[in-house]
Amino acid sequence: MASSCYDCLIIGAGPAGTAAGILLAQSGLSVLLVEKRSFPRFHIGESLIPAVNHMLKRLDVWDRMDDAGFLRKYGAEFCYGSGEARVHNIFANGLIPGYEYTYEVERSRFDELLLNRAGEVGCEIRQPVTVKELTEVDAGWRVTLGGGEAVNARWLFDATGRSGLLPRHLGIKSDGFDLPRRFAVFNHFRGVKRRTGREMGNIIIVRVPSGWFWSIPLDDERTSVGLVTTSNEERQRPRAIFEANVAENPFMRDWMSEAEPIEEFHVEADYSYCNQQFAGRNWFLLGDAAGFIDPVFSSGIYLAMESANLAEKLLSGKACQRGFLTAKEQRFYESSLRESMGVMLQLVTLFYDRQGFSVFMQPSDKFQLFSAINSIVAGHTKRDFSVRWRFALFRAICRLNRYHTVSPTVEL
Repeated sequence: MASSCYDCLIIGAGPAGTAAGILLAQSGLSVLLVEKRSFPRFHIGESLIPAVNHMLKRLDVWDRMDDAGFLRKYGAEFCYGSGEARVHNIFANGLIPGYEYTYEVERSRFDELLLNRAGEVGCEIRQPVTVKELTEVDAGWRVTLGGGEAVNARWLFDATGRSGLLPRHLGIKSDGFDLPRRFAVFNHFRGVKRRTGREMGNIIIVRVPSGWFWSIPLDDERTSVGLVTTSNEERQRPRAIFEANVAENPFMRDWMSEAEPIEEFHVEADYSYCNQQFAGRNWFLLGDAAGFIDPVFSSGIYLAMESANLAEKLLSGKACQRGFLTAKEQRFYESSLRESMGVMLQLVTLFYDRQGFSVFMQPSDKFQLFSAINSIVAGHTKRDFSVRWRFALFRAICRLNRYHTVSPTVEL
């Protein structure tokens, strides 16, 4: 077959791929976006953080979020399975202005909203389409699609998530952030209890002996609830594992007392990883294709869109005219994304450390420490000195708590 030529070929139409497609098409580049699945489709990762808001505005979908029926999320709540303690992170109380709220989203509708926007700005979209072969050529890439069609593109963007099409093709290795191997079992439910008023849209994180639960309200009826655990129990029994952990914890037992599952239970396992290279001469890894930390602080979509934002910034400069990324530009992309990932990783590490989490659950706003943590929970990962030194002090207090009781450890 004769091949078609594009400036950019994006493989994967999740938030990273569609965000990149929208930005690149808006800058005047021709974009082909291919996706192996038909939308709408079920996907996990349903809680946004306020740091993503500026990208929703750049993509011109911010004003559509309320109209789509997504619930506003004004904060995040953390508690123990015993019900003994509760900490409420209200985004508006952080140090950084403009982070007052964001949204909880059903991914099937949110991802379709972004995909439709990509079509509006001129992206050519094909789904369901698989990629059969990748070949580097002088002018970029030659890609063979399912059915035998070949397309050429100057720039290739991998937004395929954990499947890692480009990392496998290029032999890029990954590591696991030195985090234990975990798995998540989750479903959508009717009848899960809710907070009221402005707190109704909160995500609730419940720490239990085996790991933690999330509870994310999606609309007036449905709630996403999942369990993350390192348990060695048989992973082929997801519903049994989920229900046993609900029954063992007073908060969750009450919270789920009238809940009914809507779908089959889903499982995601061993999901923490980071590839050792994020960009090359004429390619980028976007979002989860670069790496994924952990779902606890809902950073996945933020990092996905941040990667799209960084890639578009590079291509809106001299790189696009030149036709390739210099080594310096590759390092900029990777170091910028790793910096944001690193801040969230530090927060995740403190969450899983018993002594660190004990400090988190007994907050003090002396020196505005809790306000700074509020900003980071909201996704502020930039080099802002007012947040950075307070977060460094908070981490030091968490380390000190291992050797000298600053905040007593609460039983889960």
